[in-house]
Amino acid sequence: MIQQDIFTALSGVAGGRVFPNIAPGNVQKPYVVYARVSSAPENTLANGSPIDNTRLQVDCFDVTYAGAVLLSDAVKTALDASAMTHLLLMEQDQFEPDALLHRVILDFSIWH
Repeated sequence: MIQQDIFTALSGVAGGRVFPNIAPGNVQKPYVVYARVSSAPENTLANGSPIDNTRLQVDCFDVTYAGAVLLSDAVKTALDASAMTHLLLMEQDQFEPDALLHRVILDFSIWH
């Protein structure tokens, strides 16, 4: 299952504070939240093995902008070290004013 593969690949970043979909309210910073945006099978007409393409959003949160950027670099390094075939599609910086947290959003395409 791709979700377990993603969790395993990212489990070494942010001190293991890696969560699917949403983080607990009292979690220590920094932390990572990942969510499957979409998953689409690539079908073949020749009875070949199907392959899926999953779009994955990884959000890196920290109290400083520099910390969020360093965390996003650690996420990219962790995925590069994994066996998953992936492509970084987009990066975006945001600030969450209610939580007073900096956020770097990474959008990946993963083939599995």
